[in-house]
Amino acid sequence: MNAIRVAKEDKQASQQYLAGIALNILGTVLSLTQNKNFESKESAQKIELAKIIMIEHIHENINMKEIAVSLGFGYSTFRKIFKEYTGYAPLQFFHELKLRRAKELLTETSKPLKEIAYELGFGTYEYFLSFFEKKTGQSPSHYKK
Repeated sequence: MNAIRVAKEDKQASQQYLAGIALNILGTVLSLTQNKNFESKESAQKIELAKIIMIEHIHENINMKEIAVSLGFGYSTFRKIFKEYTGYAPLQFFHELKLRRAKELLTETSKPLKEIAYELGFGTYEYFLSFFEKKTGQSPSHYKK
């Protein structure tokens, strides 16, 4: 639904946003395909719960070891199962969530960059700039344009 609205509006950077949505859909399909025969339904449920926890706490920094313990895993086991299930290490997955949300905020709102950095729990504005540029190859302000 969001993709259709963005496509119809045809604003600047809509192609980048739509490409992100398409990649997300492809990633979801790949994840579902890979996890169709995931060994333990209980482990799969716990990984899904970990993903939900990450989404709910995207505005802060969270400790992956604490998530592992809260779900009844040691961190090494949690990391291994999470990576098998999602294709990402837990922290890498969390960073991808933050990056995706930053892109949404940049393209869909007029919030200042500093506010976006603060909203997503980056320690400093400079760290947000560095993180975004490292992940995308461009500055947030350039991406926004």
